Amino acid sequence: MAAEACIASIKNHYNSLTRTECIIADYVLANSSKVTEMNVAQLAQASGTAGSAVIRFCKSVGYSGFSQFRLALAKELAARPVSFLPLISDQDSTGQIAEKVFASGIRTLQNTLSMLDADMLERLAAAFDRAGKIYLFGVGTSSPVAQDMQYRLLQLGYCASCYTDILFMPVAAMNMQKQDIAIAISHSGQTAATLDALKLAGAHGATTAAITSYRSSPLAKAADYPLTAYPDDINYPTEAVSARIAHLCLLDALYAVLAMRGGQAFAEHIQNRDKILEKIRKEAD
Repeated sequence: MAAEACIASIKNHYNSLTRTECIIADYVLANSSKVTEMNVAQLAQASGTAGSAVIRFCKSVGYSGFSQFRLALAKELAARPVSFLPLISDQDSTGQIAEKVFASGIRTLQNTLSMLDADMLERLAAAFDRAGKIYLFGVGTSSPVAQDMQYRLLQLGYCASCYTDILFMPVAAMNMQKQDIAIAISHSGQTAATLDALKLAGAHGATTAAITSYRSSPLAKAADYPLTAYPDDINYPTEAVSARIAHLCLLDALYAVLAMRGGQAFAEHIQNRDKILEKIRKEAD
């Protein structure tokens, strides 16, 4: 567990915590600096819970115990910039709103990179060595992310298809085979159509991957290779804005790893792409 994203991990696991653990989480999020000076008994008393509940909370958010959790929290607070931008308000100027939006995106990318499971990413990339067809699933704000990845995979020579219609998704998934790969994208990890498509793909023997914002979400649990973003949605209220940026970067990282693994063959694909795009640009001029 990375020390730099302790608070992000609490937020990421929040919806899967018990009621008592949520009480502890709320206290920690509101009193982070104080918690770094507490022991288990003091945090339990301050949050109105029991010491055993504090230990369970620490384990639920990814730490071996309270000592590791408190150390990670202290390191994160020490590394955090002095200026911390709160929620957007109707009193903010246009410049202040823009500053907060950018700050939210930056924090999300930092958190996601800090918590990235590079081994998981590497193993997913290795699965592409034997891939047949690539199917991408995503609806709503996840649909353009899926479409962007389809375009990038096509550039590398993969047979990639993107499905964003909830009627087409199960039909496509039921036609998948063992050598195929399904990549499902959902901020919440609970979108029924996307989850059903991924499960159906897996039932037909396909390799499955998920891009989501919650490690404990149904979509992450259903995937062979779950990759998680750590968005700043609690500090920035608009749904999935910063998450979408992180999802794109996770897929861009996968694309870059694939391109490097592909060597000369993929280099030639990219050169041919550049030639085609250059021709299109000249014709447009």
